[in-house]
Amino acid sequence: MRLNTLLRWLMCFVQPVLGWRVPVVLLRGKARVSGRSVTLLAAGRERWTEFIRERFFAEEPEMVCAAKVPVWFLQKQLKRWQPSADLMVVGVARISAWLFLGKDYLASPPMVSMWMDVPDDLEAYVRRHRSAAGDWRRTHRKKYQSVISRDEADFDLFYDQFYRPYICGRHGSTAKLSPRWLLRLAFKRGQIQWLLLNGERVAGDLVVVTGKTYTLRVTGLLDGRLDLLRQGAMAALYVHSIGHARQFGCTQIAMGGSLASLHDGVFRYKCKWSSGLQDHDGFLSANHVRLFSWNRLAGPVAEFLSHTSLVHHDHDGYSALWAFPSDVPLTADNLRREYRALRASGLRRFRILLPGDPPPDFDCPPEVRLINIQSVAQAGTQAFNAMESDTPGKAGGI
Repeated sequence: MRLNTLLRWLMCFVQPVLGWRVPVVLLRGKARVSGRSVTLLAAGRERWTEFIRERFFAEEPEMVCAAKVPVWFLQKQLKRWQPSADLMVVGVARISAWLFLGKDYLASPPMVSMWMDVPDDLEAYVRRHRSAAGDWRRTHRKKYQSVISRDEADFDLFYDQFYRPYICGRHGSTAKLSPRWLLRLAFKRGQIQWLLLNGERVAGDLVVVTGKTYTLRVTGLLDGRLDLLRQGAMAALYVHSIGHARQFGCTQIAMGGSLASLHDGVFRYKCKWSSGLQDHDGFLSANHVRLFSWNRLAGPVAEFLSHTSLVHHDHDGYSALWAFPSDVPLTADNLRREYRALRASGLRRFRILLPGDPPPDFDCPPEVRLINIQSVAQAGTQAFNAMESDTPGKAGGI
């Protein structure tokens, strides 16, 4: 963990230097839902903006224009092209954003991590968390077992036959593997948590114990077989990690990172078990930030937010922004069902853009702020950020 902290500290200063020239592209294509023509202004290395590109467009967009500018000229370049864009996303080092881009953006981390308290009684825990109950029952029905190994030979086996094929198979050309040397260093202070089915290793986690925290660093599936997910292998890893964490005297499990969107599949799955959100400690992603900006909230931006919510920085915590789908009738039952499908523990606020006034019979949870999008349709990012309210069920005016 000290090494990871040192790498984060070093990269905090190295990455702004390496990324002093920033690529900027204006892209046009069909919107994911409506098929209308939309335009995205993206700046920064593709690895920090590709998730937004993939979710914003229904197919590969065309490049309208492109440039590469020094980071200290980036703001000027963005202001020149932003009037032509429906949405703007910038992925840069945190220091660069602080020095050169100001505060007129919605700031979001590339990744966010989750954690869970280790329950004293697992059966009582799953009774209180119905979303996790199915995983628990599946683990027992399949009779998965788990063992801990510190055998040096197991590390290369895990990396080559479990971790690498799983990441590459799941993410394809966008896969980002942690370097072997970095994970080997983690293994020297940790161990492999193997998952066995009928005596065969089918999945595993590289875990590190630090104080009272049981950290799940990376996961792997045998030969990258995604069918093992459907057989409950990932669920079984979480269930057994609770038992192992108790054996090590841990009170908390750090569950690792996922993309900062309530609609990300990994994020949604971890929500079944998580107790809250925390900063992602990856030495690359931790030093970067995604900045969003728009000229008009209604239209393409609201449509995008309806299927790709954003988890964003909010004071010392995280909040979420989501737009209720315009093709779903706005009733209390529908709003309640959609909220339950997306809610996450640990959010400071969950702002929901509605196509009309909130249903009067909707019992609004404390962290939810309901916003009639017609009242903020013309709001740019700066005006939207200025909205503050501690009153459940509504947001402050502009």
